Amino acid sequence: MNNVEVKFEGMHTYAFLDGYWFYLDNFPNLGWGYTTSDINLAEKYGFKKELFDFEYFFPIKDIAHTRGFESNVYCKYKGFEFFVHSYNVCNDKLFCISPESYEAAKFFGFSDGAMRYEMPNLDVPLSDLDEIYRKRRKLDKFIFDVDPIKPIYKDGKWLIEPDENGVYVI
Repeated sequence: MNNVEVKFEGMHTYAFLDGYWFYLDNFPNLGWGYTTSDINLAEKYGFKKELFDFEYFFPIKDIAHTRGFESNVYCKYKGFEFFVHSYNVCNDKLFCISPESYEAAKFFGFSDGAMRYEMPNLDVPLSDLDEIYRKRRKLDKFIFDVDPIKPIYKDGKWLIEPDENGVYVI
């Protein structure tokens, strides 16, 4: 399992436009909108470069009729739920995870102060994780019609397909 390639995308907000998932952002002066760095999609839908040279933006005019959600990566480790911060920083192929409960923090030896004032974390290899999944949450007034939990990995087996390069994108 050490030769498995993983790309960690972390927390994102998404919205659908004509069957495509786009990243979603909310800017004070522009409001909610789709974002992409793909020039072909930008040209197809009329996205404009609004804020950054590398990203195109297209405003959403009717949020109440647009499908959208927030998505974060979580895992189960030794029976506890953890938030996943990152993966493979410095090429060590470890997941950086933080406990979601005081019970988990205490079990792993973190103090109450660590949970209140810091973000305690552990670095854990994939082989030690019981499960990886995405939690999806309703976002603002967007339509939320996706499964709230998206399984990714469980009991040593991938529940998603790798991309065209053999990389598991989570």
